[in-house]
Amino acid sequence: MKRISSFFPVLIVALLAMASFWLEYVVRNENHGGLGNNRHDPDAIIHDFSVARFDAEGRKRSDLSADKLTHFPDTDTAELVSPRISFLQEHRTTTFTSDHGLADNHQRVVTLIGNVQGSTPAGADTPAQTLATDELEVLVDEEIGRTRHPISFSHGASELTGIGANWNNVSGQLDVLSHVRTKIFRAPKHDMQN
Repeated sequence: MKRISSFFPVLIVALLAMASFWLEYVVRNENHGGLGNNRHDPDAIIHDFSVARFDAEGRKRSDLSADKLTHFPDTDTAELVSPRISFLQEHRTTTFTSDHGLADNHQRVVTLIGNVQGSTPAGADTPAQTLATDELEVLVDEEIGRTRHPISFSHGASELTGIGANWNNVSGQLDVLSHVRTKIFRAPKHDMQN
């Protein structure tokens, strides 16, 4: 009996050491296996999402909406289903839509992916404009869009295609980077009869 009782403290220490190693093993495997703090799980899912941005005078400058937004807190990014971005200028409104999108809140960038369509309705002095591409990165605060993908652009009846483009909503300027082809149609002049 005396011999068994002398091994009892050694047995307790051995059990505690084994429990410590087991606990360390579990914690390490949770972090490496995606079960700890490195998880990429959503913290919010919002249906029929919409957010607007206003200038210092309280005028609405842009609107971002989506059928569904899934936010991930570890990267502060969001996946968007059927996103729509509208930029509101005094003389024109430009709207972009796509099948999907990714929003990065740190960089204030929304990447529109799949069937990207842009449109600006006709104004008093300008015809309607459209833009189509596969992917468009939009810098929301600067109102700038850019892509390296093929694009097609129309300005009234005139058409332009190319690969890669930079678009500035504030200036209304579109720079096409390469492989540019255009078809320009001019409105016929009316003959004036005396």
